Amino acid sequence: MNLETFTLEVRPRTPWEAMDLAVRLCVVHWRLLLSSWMVTVFPLFLIINIILLNEHPYWAFFLVWFLKPLYDRVPLFVLSQVIFSEPVSWKEVVSAIPSFFKTSVLSSLTLYRLDPGRAFALPVRQLEGLKGKPRRQRMHTLGRGNNREIMLFVLCFHLETLIFWGILGILIMMLPAHMAVQGAETLLLNEEPGLLLNALSMGLYFLVMMIVETLYVAGGFVLYLNRRIILEGWDIELVFRKLTQRHTVPDKPAQSLMSMILASALLLAGALPQSTEAASQYSSSAYEYILPPVASPPLASELSKETMQEVMDEPLFNRFKIVETLEYTGTMDKDKDENDPDEIRSWLTDTLEVIGRTIAFVFEMGLWLLFLLFVYLLVKYRDRLNFSFVRTDTKSSDDIPEMLFGLDLREESLPDDIAAQAMQFYSDKDYRAALALLYRATLADLVRHYEFKLQKGATEGDCLEWVTEKLHRSSETEVNFFVELTRAWQLTAYAHRIIPAEQMKKLCLDWSQIYSAKSDNDKKGGSVNE
Repeated sequence: MNLETFTLEVRPRTPWEAMDLAVRLCVVHWRLLLSSWMVTVFPLFLIINIILLNEHPYWAFFLVWFLKPLYDRVPLFVLSQVIFSEPVSWKEVVSAIPSFFKTSVLSSLTLYRLDPGRAFALPVRQLEGLKGKPRRQRMHTLGRGNNREIMLFVLCFHLETLIFWGILGILIMMLPAHMAVQGAETLLLNEEPGLLLNALSMGLYFLVMMIVETLYVAGGFVLYLNRRIILEGWDIELVFRKLTQRHTVPDKPAQSLMSMILASALLLAGALPQSTEAASQYSSSAYEYILPPVASPPLASELSKETMQEVMDEPLFNRFKIVETLEYTGTMDKDKDENDPDEIRSWLTDTLEVIGRTIAFVFEMGLWLLFLLFVYLLVKYRDRLNFSFVRTDTKSSDDIPEMLFGLDLREESLPDDIAAQAMQFYSDKDYRAALALLYRATLADLVRHYEFKLQKGATEGDCLEWVTEKLHRSSETEVNFFVELTRAWQLTAYAHRIIPAEQMKKLCLDWSQIYSAKSDNDKKGGSVNE
């Protein structure tokens, strides 16, 4: 890394100043950054939309968003080249694409996909090429400062959202009134938009993502460089390098000659002692003549203490200030040591015991409240849970009605073949008797197999309401048959209208299919019980 070719001023910066510098860096190199996006990311964007946009637009948007960590490697490569004055073009970016997939691609798309500080960590993965434990140690070292990488992510996320919806709103406002209303209704009512609107939205999203994501990557990269400048002292290293170059590489031959003459004169002047006493005193080495003077001989320890005391007695170093503060005295015994470990341990044990008892009491009361709430809900909704606390017989012979609005529901009053007998009545033009037989046979089956309890003054409407409420989940076919049979019975019994023969045949056939199987099962069950 050649720090002399650094295009930025090498000095420690605050995180906000580093983010501002990243924006300025993107503005200066915007042509190169955007052209790199167009030759690398845009073809992939087109392929995704051609394949998925028409049939699966939401999957297309998700895939474009999900691959953002791959896109970030393009602007980072460009910025890492231009920041060290290295020439780069879009052709070099295309040729560098295989190097983008060498380090941590899978982890960037899985484990660290939702990491808000991925722009700050990307230079460690891509530029330094670290993996596993070395990468984690490096990130721990770099992340110990107040880097604001999460705040950078929050700012860029809101910026991307505001720009996208702002431009989309402006485009809708520029459309004719009827098209704008239609587009707004499509967005508000969550209707499926057309291909043109999806393509426009995806193109707009790519444009906004290209700008904001470049700023995000640049901000993370400059924060990374700023952290390295602080930790590794790049600014100090540059100063020492300049000093070294100034003394080792002369700018002009004349200056070099004058420096040599001046150095020789100083050495000659220092090498000639003024007297033999001075020569014997400084005979160790010649360069000590140009050092600062040292007290000779050194002061004794007693004299040094006296000198130091005289200095400290001066008014400048002898100032006192009285400060009054409040101190808690308490009711403790003065004879006891306040810092006694046994006393501190006893006090701490008592405090923890009180806290533990309080937590245990609160937890116990919470458990009792939950238990009482559970019992209350169990009693309140016992009907929905299909069990009762009282043992009852669901089918008592005393509760089964024998007559409903003039129809005999006793099983012995019904013929063996109900459907055939009903068709016989219909053939003999006794239409009311035919439908009455089907209707009361159906009611008898409902009484026998279900808890069919109605008052003596109940009507056909009450029966219909009970059947539709109780049987709409368990037997939808039976409910539909009972509705159709009730309408036919009411038309014949009260309106004196004759139903068609096809409808009568259908009613008899449906009755046989629904209720004959139940009768057979009841007979088999009775024989087995006997």
